Amino acid sequence: MKVEKYNLNEETLNFILDFEKKVEKGKVNTNKELVKLLELSSYYKDIVLLLFINVQKMTVAIVRSLTRILSDDHKK
Repeated sequence: MKVEKYNLNEETLNFILDFEKKVEKGKVNTNKELVKLLELSSYYKDIVLLLFINVQKMTVAIVRSLTRILSDDHKK
């Protein structure tokens, strides 16, 4: 399995620069429209969701470790 590494700051900057190129001059978007544009972007799909999934996995691992530690302490 190939693992790609991302620099979040660089990827975020690239997303913003790319977004600026696509926005109509003088166009005003609502927050809801901006969120929708973000969710449709490859940045969101490739970076944000990947980070979210990794955070979820880390959280599960931490909870399991803490549960094991607390269980071991309780047995003593």
